[in-house]
Amino acid sequence: MSACAHAAALIAAGRYAEARKTAETALETDGPEPHLLLVLARAHMVEDEDDHDDDAERVFRRALDTFPDHVDLLAGYAELCLRSDALDRPGRHARGPALLERLRELAPDSPQLRRAAASTSVLATAAGKGPSAARVQRHDVVHALTTAASPEAAEKEARQQAALAPSDRRLAVLDATLTALARPGRAPLRLLVRRTPEYLFVASLAVAALLLARHLLGPFPFWIPWAVGLLLDLPLLTLRLLLRGARARGGERASGAVDAGPAPAESSLSAVPRYARRELALIGAGAAVTLGALVTTVVLTHAEYSAYPRYEAVAPYSFRGMTRMDMGEGLGAAAASDPGGRIEAAFTHYYTGGAGDGSELTVTASIGDFHDATAALVRDSHTLLSETPGVTSADDTWTADAGAYGGWMQCSRYVEDLTGTPKAVCFWADRGSMGSVTFKASDMPHADIEQLARMTRQTVLRPSS
Repeated sequence: MSACAHAAALIAAGRYAEARKTAETALETDGPEPHLLLVLARAHMVEDEDDHDDDAERVFRRALDTFPDHVDLLAGYAELCLRSDALDRPGRHARGPALLERLRELAPDSPQLRRAAASTSVLATAAGKGPSAARVQRHDVVHALTTAASPEAAEKEARQQAALAPSDRRLAVLDATLTALARPGRAPLRLLVRRTPEYLFVASLAVAALLLARHLLGPFPFWIPWAVGLLLDLPLLTLRLLLRGARARGGERASGAVDAGPAPAESSLSAVPRYARRELALIGAGAAVTLGALVTTVVLTHAEYSAYPRYEAVAPYSFRGMTRMDMGEGLGAAAASDPGGRIEAAFTHYYTGGAGDGSELTVTASIGDFHDATAALVRDSHTLLSETPGVTSADDTWTADAGAYGGWMQCSRYVEDLTGTPKAVCFWADRGSMGSVTFKASDMPHADIEQLARMTRQTVLRPSS
């Protein structure tokens, strides 16, 4: 029985492998003993892993072969079976009801039966596992900081309690945690551990506001709200690391004290209550706000990305004293040959002054869905100029102001190969149109070339709803 008590204390201290070794050694030395076999099985069950559950079942079956009517063994095995996954371990799960019936026959009003029967509920199973170590630690720390006159007083009281029960894991963890939190300069962390739900809610609001601000105040890089979110998480990360380190130190200290005697059956600290409604409401509201902002951002970003300005072709028959020379056979050819269906219409118009010297201004445009257009469409001047008839090389290339319609524009000077005529060509593109304007420009400055290109573009295209 001393080996059994020692193994149980090791389980309470979280030293499961040592507990199994202690129980197995005692079983090899003294032979089968039901309580020792039960402790060995539970030392496997607390690992909460499939392999250890399999080992626990083997221990239970071996024990019940020798002690078939032992109530504690039957209850423990029934608990294991009923908590198992019915899909993953159907055979084990199916043995649970039969074990319960046997318990009802042997001990109809026993606490073992009530505990095993409670395992049939998934919620009861979760509740039976109890709060996590992190939850217990936070509750104990918040309670100590709230009830004590100062952090130093809370630390002193926790140290005294831990000294009286050195093998009590909760007291050891509380002592280690308050020792870390009571240090100078850690008042923000003490406030954060007491107001974590409120902080999470405010941080969620901040990130959500930044995500939505992109669509209200104008686009800015996505990394800004994510960077702010990471910065806001740094205090929480610091607190989590501090609490984790304190749990490890406190657990190690309590485990070392187990060898001097078993841990108390119950801690002197108060029971850990369920999450308060206010905590759950704040955490849930923060998660809902963040999720809503993410969904809204995804929807709006997709709408903004896929949107494009609509235009209609309205090229006049006269422009700056020149007359339009229609090339009807070329209209719509680009739209018909576009396999992606992005081009809704395309045209090329020549304007001449009627002096018999050929075209003085040529405008070519395509309108449609170019929502994925980028500045590269007009700034790759080498490729664009190589596709322009009569152009071998440009003498001067510069980026121009695209004007009221927005988008991008780039202009170049060149000398026409066949005629030797100095000309200028300006390429433009936006998310709803692209095209070029070519005209004679023997001595026109950059500003006049850009102005004529913008005027031509805004004359032959008109925004439509």
